[in-house]
Amino acid sequence: MFICRAWVSVSQSYRTSDLLKRILLQLMTKKENIPDELDSMDCVNLVELLQRYLQSRRYLIVLDDVWSRDSWPLLDSAFVRNNNGSRIVITTRIQAVASLADPNCEMKLSLLPKEEAWTLFCRKAFARLEDRSCPLNLKTCAERIVDKCQGLPLALVALGSLLSYKEMDEHEWELFYNQLRWQLSNNPELSWVASVLNLSYNDLPSYLKNCFLYCGLFPEDYQIERKRLIRLWIAEGFVEDRGPETTLSDVAACYLKELANRSLLQVVNRNGYGRPKRFQMHDLVREISLNISKKEKFATTWDYPNSGCNSDGSRRVSVQKDGNLLQTAKSSAQLRSVVVFAEEVPSSWFKDCYSSFRLLRVLCLRHCHIQKMPDNISSLFNLHYLDLGYTKLKEIPKSIGKLSNLQTLYLKGCVLELPSEMTMLTKVQHLLVDVGRFGSSASNRIGRLEHLQTLKNIEANSCVVRKLGCLTRMISLGIRKVLESYNTDLWTSISKITALTSLSVIAADRDRDVLDLADLKPLPLLEKLMLSGRLDKGAIPPVFGNFPKLKSLRLCFSGLHEDPLALFSVMFQSLGHLNLYRCYDGTRLTFRVGWFPKLKHLYLSSMSELKDVEIEDGTMIGLHRLEFWGLKSLTSVPEGLVHLKSLQQLCIGSMMPDEFKRRLERQDQWIVEHIPYIGDP
Repeated sequence: MFICRAWVSVSQSYRTSDLLKRILLQLMTKKENIPDELDSMDCVNLVELLQRYLQSRRYLIVLDDVWSRDSWPLLDSAFVRNNNGSRIVITTRIQAVASLADPNCEMKLSLLPKEEAWTLFCRKAFARLEDRSCPLNLKTCAERIVDKCQGLPLALVALGSLLSYKEMDEHEWELFYNQLRWQLSNNPELSWVASVLNLSYNDLPSYLKNCFLYCGLFPEDYQIERKRLIRLWIAEGFVEDRGPETTLSDVAACYLKELANRSLLQVVNRNGYGRPKRFQMHDLVREISLNISKKEKFATTWDYPNSGCNSDGSRRVSVQKDGNLLQTAKSSAQLRSVVVFAEEVPSSWFKDCYSSFRLLRVLCLRHCHIQKMPDNISSLFNLHYLDLGYTKLKEIPKSIGKLSNLQTLYLKGCVLELPSEMTMLTKVQHLLVDVGRFGSSASNRIGRLEHLQTLKNIEANSCVVRKLGCLTRMISLGIRKVLESYNTDLWTSISKITALTSLSVIAADRDRDVLDLADLKPLPLLEKLMLSGRLDKGAIPPVFGNFPKLKSLRLCFSGLHEDPLALFSVMFQSLGHLNLYRCYDGTRLTFRVGWFPKLKHLYLSSMSELKDVEIEDGTMIGLHRLEFWGLKSLTSVPEGLVHLKSLQQLCIGSMMPDEFKRRLERQDQWIVEHIPYIGDP
């Protein structure tokens, strides 16, 4: 079993330092291991860090879709040969890259045999049928369609997913096949797959086409964050209003699900309770989207050094390589979006391009090396989305208050303090900044932002906790440095925000400042709750029983005196993620039969008095991952682990007793022999 693993896609355009960071972040899955200065490290320091981390570990690293050999000497030096049975796997479509491996270790993948191709196609095309088998009336036509796919999985999945939306009618399938035939019969190479994927695009509802094409603005192999993409779609006006009972974000989430179901987007990462967190476009699918975007003048993408910089009248520009941004932007008269992934931007570029930016709705400059916000940005009256995250900006000018239509302002990784004028952005919905960046003048006027839906990392003061009650449209709230004296005002205000789905509250002093939720009213939509600080009387607040949709709960430093699990099992029927960190001073936790049927992830950490974890047969029947951290008194492996048949990962973190580890490898090994992975988190 490999102690640590990383699977990283290597696109045509990448920086070696970014590749090393991505590998390290996957290997070092827990924040305790990740150095604070990682983002600022150069290649030499990153290689040294990777060498030290891998030195004594058995590891597996997969470099997926490698296009060149350029970075291999540096990577090769970082991958320590420690004789521990470690493995490095490279996938590529370039023979010169494949030759990096020993000839005896090279594997060439062939197309799927006909029987396997048929099985894969049926799983997708007839997913709505209980046995996923082809109806007799469609078998002849379906077999001909599978034959046209020639065993290529991408084509089989794309076509099968598309046909799963069709009626099980022979005539309709024959019409579909006749439309396919002339496009697929002439070229056995990848071009016919492009034709199939074009059909997938043409079959999209009109409301999905622009959303699909917009995904192509991200670089090859880019992992697109769900929330970011949703906010961009909304800023562009792609998401239709379906009435007052459904938010635009909910509608956009349905769009994402539909694109994933049609295999036009791939889910690459999910959060603690199963919701997709990041998506990716297959290379060939992305090529299709770029070709259509160019033809329809939807967008122009500058993604490699020799690509043309003329936007041909496109309404959107994506710059992914350091190039002639100025010429690219000026070639279009009325741009709607400018999304820049390159780091180097000329100092005068915005002023020179301003005539093309007057109707701009989206401006994304994340990671660009700009030190000053261009003066003319404040004149972009139509701007809905502004991303200046991780730039070199230290301050935001007061003129930011003129952006009266701004919906999303992303300033993480930059800006030392927000000016009070930002509270003039009365339409802003998502405000994302680092801890401590709210100045007192800005935070004291926070009540003006009545459309705000996302507010993270705001520091509490007597004014803020009162004004939060004005933000009744808030969906996600994170507040820290809460004093005990703020309890009444804070929880009274939060009670007014009935749309909340995510809440994080951190006490100023975990030992002195008590979190007393007596004034909190039911939050019927709350899905995610994190509380850090002593709970009043060391007990679970009764209001916890009024969070019927809660899926994720994290408690830290709660000072609980009694086992909370019996209460949790009654209160939280949908709980999928439970994290208990230094929150309980008792010696025993008990999981009874029938409790927590939907729990997927369980984290037990730093409860120093905990000696026994009892797990009955029939509890946590869907648990996938279990982590133990710093349980200094837990010296033997809980025998009840043998009942957790669904458990895939048992992760043993730092500061677990040596006796626990010895027993895990020796006399208690029989308890965990059914678990596929046991080791470091």
